[in-house]
Amino acid sequence: MKIDKGIPVPPGNGNGVVGRYSETARQMEIGDSVGNLTQAERNKLVASLAHVYGIKDFVKTMGREQYRFMNRTSRSIKQDDGTYRVWRIEKPTKFADQRTNQILDYHQQKTGNQR
Repeated sequence: MKIDKGIPVPPGNGNGVVGRYSETARQMEIGDSVGNLTQAERNKLVASLAHVYGIKDFVKTMGREQYRFMNRTSRSIKQDDGTYRVWRIEKPTKFADQRTNQILDYHQQKTGNQR
């Protein structure tokens, strides 16, 4: 079997969430919105925004560590005509505050410094 080097990877064909919706998500800035979406399109765009801009970390909740989003990346509403509008936002979640407190508590225990 021969291994070829230096051959560029072709772009995806845009038929999946990674292609079409992630490209739209990458082009959106905070405060931008996309409207007239079906519920399925809304779900795919929200998932793509979370995939592209979401920050995840381990947080200890209810006695166990879980991988959680540290920020919200989208907000959506159902419009009067039955379609959806999705905004790109950047808002910390409650898990971000928990994680910050866990880190501060850890450093306080290690160094003896008070907050």
